[in-house]
Amino acid sequence: MIIVVGSGLAGMLCALELAPLPCLLVTRAPLGQEASTPWAQGGIAAAVGPDDSIESHVADTLAAGDGLCDAEAVARIVGDGPAVIEA
Repeated sequence: MIIVVGSGLAGMLCALELAPLPCLLVTRAPLGQEASTPWAQGGIAAAVGPDDSIESHVADTLAAGDGLCDAEAVARIVGDGPAVIEA
């Protein structure tokens, strides 16, 4: 049994990717009522503009994460961002 914590976009995508493995979804509220995904206002961020850099995006993400982010994971995900946006 795999436990997925959270019912936001990341939690739901994780559960979908793991299918058909058995998953238990743990959330504080009914689905769609308390996730942070709506705060993204329908968008995602990536360093794709002429004044953007992957390094500054990584630094901003780590600062916003207040020590809770895995720096290596952030660097990998942010580094892949431009290619994902352009795909």
